[in-house]
Amino acid sequence: MNVIIGNAWPYANGPLHLGRIAVLLPGDILARYHRLMGDEVVFVSGCDSHGTPVTMKAKEEGITPLEASKKYYNEFLSCFKKLNFSFDLFTQTHTEYHSSSVKDFILELYNKGYIYEKDIEQVYCEECGEFLSDRYIEGKCPICGGEALGDQCLECSEIFEASEILNKKCKICGSEPVIKDTSHLFFALSKFENDVRRLYIKQQGWRKNAEVITKRYLDEGLRDRAVTRDFNWGVDVPLDGYEDKKIYVWIEAVMGYLTASMQVLEERGEDYKEYWDGEDSRVYFVHGKDNIPFHTVIFPAILSGLGIKNPSIREVSGEYLKLEGKRFSAAKNWAIWVDHIIDRYNSDAVRYYLILNGPENKDSDFTWRDFINTTNNDLVGLYGNLVNRTLTFIKRNFGGEIPSGEVPKSLKNEILQLYFSVGDKIEDGEFKDGLQQIVKMIRKANKMFDEFEPWVKVKKDKVTCGQDLYVCIQLIANLSNLLEPFMPESSSKIRSFIGLNEATWSYVEIKSGEIDDISILFEKIDKKNAIEELNLMKEEKN
Repeated sequence: MNVIIGNAWPYANGPLHLGRIAVLLPGDILARYHRLMGDEVVFVSGCDSHGTPVTMKAKEEGITPLEASKKYYNEFLSCFKKLNFSFDLFTQTHTEYHSSSVKDFILELYNKGYIYEKDIEQVYCEECGEFLSDRYIEGKCPICGGEALGDQCLECSEIFEASEILNKKCKICGSEPVIKDTSHLFFALSKFENDVRRLYIKQQGWRKNAEVITKRYLDEGLRDRAVTRDFNWGVDVPLDGYEDKKIYVWIEAVMGYLTASMQVLEERGEDYKEYWDGEDSRVYFVHGKDNIPFHTVIFPAILSGLGIKNPSIREVSGEYLKLEGKRFSAAKNWAIWVDHIIDRYNSDAVRYYLILNGPENKDSDFTWRDFINTTNNDLVGLYGNLVNRTLTFIKRNFGGEIPSGEVPKSLKNEILQLYFSVGDKIEDGEFKDGLQQIVKMIRKANKMFDEFEPWVKVKKDKVTCGQDLYVCIQLIANLSNLLEPFMPESSSKIRSFIGLNEATWSYVEIKSGEIDDISILFEKIDKKNAIEELNLMKEEKN
C-alpha cells in the first residue's frame, strides 16, 4: 500500500512547545508502523513561512520574515530530531520547489475556471495605510460571538471573510479599520460541495470532531474563498495584474502536502498521483481541531480541482493539551518547550506520556507530577524492570547465552493477535488504546517472570529455568517490535541487547544468541522535580 502522512505545518513564529507536539506525534507513529508493515510511506511536513504570525514575530524581533522563517525552521528541525520524528522530508513553504509548484497549481485551477476575479470589500487600516490580512485583524466571531483572529473563530473554528468580523480592531495599532473596495482572485469552493460531501459520506477513520465540523460546513453550504491578499510576503501570483499581491497562505500552505510529497517521490522516481489517488493508497492528515475545515473541506476541494477525485483520507484531528489545568500560551510563556524537556528527560518517556495522556478525543492535561509518576511506574517499574532483570539474570546464570526453550502455542497466538489488534488501533487513530494493550502485555510478562521464580528454579532445575527465561526473551523481543512506533529509541536499544537485527510488525523468535552489554533503559525521576519544574514555569511566566 502507498501511504502519505502529512503532519500540520506549524508557523515559523516561535519555539515548539509540547501542546503542538502532542497533536503531531501520531504522524510519526503512523509512519513507523506502516514502514514496519512493508508499505511505501511518504511522511512529510514543514514550517509555514508565509503566515502573518511570521511577519508579526519578525517585526517583534527586529528581523526580516525570511530570517525568522530560517531561524525557526532550524529550531523545529532540531526539536523533531530530538524526539525521533522520522520525516522523509521536513521542509518549509519558502523554497523554490514549493513556490513554483504552487504557482503551477494556481494556474491549473485558473485555466479550469475554478479560480476567478472578484471585486470585494476588505478591511483597511487608515492609520497603518494598508489592507489587513489574517492575524492583523481581531474581533468577535459573526457566528458564535467568540474571539476571532484573521478569518477564523478561535472557539467554534468557523471560517469567514475578515470583513465579517464584528468589533474589528487593527492588531498593529489598535485602531478601528474601515472597509475599502479591492479586487482579488477567488477559489470556487462552492463548486466542489458534492465532492466534499462524497468524501465525508465515504470517510473512514475520522475523529468525531472532524465529522461534526465538516457536517456543519456542508449543512451551511460552502462559500468561495479569496486566493490572493494584499501583502508583501509570500508566493507571487502567477497572473498579470496581481504583482502587488501574494497568494493567500490558507491555499498555499495546504498545498505543501502535495509539493513536499512530490519532491520526495520525484527523488524516488515515482508518480505522486499514485499515492494521492491510487486504488491501493491512503492519506493521513495529522493536525489540531482548529485546522479541521482546511483538511476536510478546503484541501479536498483543491485536490478535486486538480483531478485528484478519490483520495482515501483519514483525519487524525487532535484536541487541545493543557498544562497544569491551563491552555498552553507562548505569549504568556505558559509552556513546556521541547528543548527544555528533552534536555532533561528521556525522549521516549515524553513520547509515551503524550500518547497515553494525549488529547486524542478530548482535551487532556499535562502535569509534571503525573508525567514523573507515569515514567517511574510504567517505564522504570514495569517495562525497564522486565528487560533489566531478565537479561541480567541470563548474563549471570547462563553466561549471557539465550537458553533453549519453546513458547507455548497459546502465548504465541496471543502475541500474534496483539500485532493485529494494535495495528488496527494505530490505523484507526486510537493510539492510546493500542499502547494500553501493549502495557497490559508488559504487566503479564512481569507477572510470568515472578511466577517462574528463576532465582529459585535455577538452583533446582536449570533446564526448566532456561525454558522459562526463553519465553521471557521472546516476550521482550516482540514487545520491542510493538513499541517501535511509540518508543523507537528504547526499542532500538533492546534489539541491540538481544541481537535482533531490525524491527518488524510480525511475531519473532530468537532461537539463540548472546546477550550484549546491557544499559538502563529509563532512569527513575526524583519526585521533587515536579515542584522544581512548576516553580520554574511560574518564574518564567512572571
